[in-house]
Amino acid sequence: MHLYYLKKTTCPFIVRIPKNTAELDLKMNIVIINYFLKIKLCLFFLISFFFTSCSFHYDKGIQLEKEDRWEEAAIEYRIASIENPENLKVQEALKRVNLKVANENIQTYKKYLKNNQYRKAYPRLKAALSQNPQLSEARKEMGKWWHLLITGKVEFEFNKLSSNLRLADEMVLQVKINSHTGKILTGNISSENGIFFIEDVIYKTNAMQLAEYTINAIGLKIKRKSSIGFIQNEFKNFVNFREISPIEVRGLMGREILKEPQHVLKHRPNLLTENEDLKSWYPPDLLTYELEFSEDSVRVISKSNRNEFAPLVLYINSSERLVNLDFGVYQLRMNESQRKWSILRKYFRKLEDDYYLTISSNLALNQYFFYDRVFRFIQ
Repeated sequence: MHLYYLKKTTCPFIVRIPKNTAELDLKMNIVIINYFLKIKLCLFFLISFFFTSCSFHYDKGIQLEKEDRWEEAAIEYRIASIENPENLKVQEALKRVNLKVANENIQTYKKYLKNNQYRKAYPRLKAALSQNPQLSEARKEMGKWWHLLITGKVEFEFNKLSSNLRLADEMVLQVKINSHTGKILTGNISSENGIFFIEDVIYKTNAMQLAEYTINAIGLKIKRKSSIGFIQNEFKNFVNFREISPIEVRGLMGREILKEPQHVLKHRPNLLTENEDLKSWYPPDLLTYELEFSEDSVRVISKSNRNEFAPLVLYINSSERLVNLDFGVYQLRMNESQRKWSILRKYFRKLEDDYYLTISSNLALNQYFFYDRVFRFIQ
């Protein structure tokens, strides 16, 4: 053997190089063979684990199916199909059980409907249709539902919060919405841009009733922790219209429906105006109103001659049964001397004033931003 010195930084290392090249080749071959044997062994264990795991969930699904536990069996088959998507036996089992689960869901859906538990009913119907798209009963029922997106923006003007509010542990700006069913919906107002949105689903409702959604209140949800650790929730009303509904809804909706749904941004320039904003006002303790449909408008009739509590625009996508209720942009201002909040709905003088340029970019809500019918609320 020859000795060579190889320097690495300041430390010498001795490297032994065999004289005979055949000896070097033999050692290198042994190292390479051992390396590949280790790789093959690892792959063997990985593949074995994969198929064992897949078999475990499939076998568990078989057992649950025998016990008529369809929903649990479907979960196990689903896991097995994800782990081995090309296994036809697993796919057939999943499809077979999904038909059973769909039937169970449609029966549960009917029970919820009977008890007027609409928020629980709809997810069951949606699941049944997902599990069995050919289920005619579910397809027919889906045509009786409306999907709503309620949107708006609130701008606040105040100098300071009261010391009582500053002591809160958590504060969230919120808007409450009256629905035509009497249910009150609640949504958070973004602290960054003032935008709010709320989704809702309603059953067996005619299109004119979609206009009956109104503002209930705008305010602040306050959470405080007591000295002994109890959490206390409170809602501080800034503007309170209370629970209101129209005395009467009359008239006829225009029959014109676009051949192809349009994006709402194409309609928004129609809202631009040179008119001056109305003066701020304080909602009365008792507010009554009526709605009158005429072609593409909805007249809000009230003794106050104000309509801030009602929507600004109603967009309807008839084919998809999707609705977008736009409440516009509100400005809330604190009157320091009276310690009261006033409200007004701002007019759009340029497109940049419209919050729809922001909210319509939300991909999760994109389905709501197409319409084939549109109605503006007027005084």
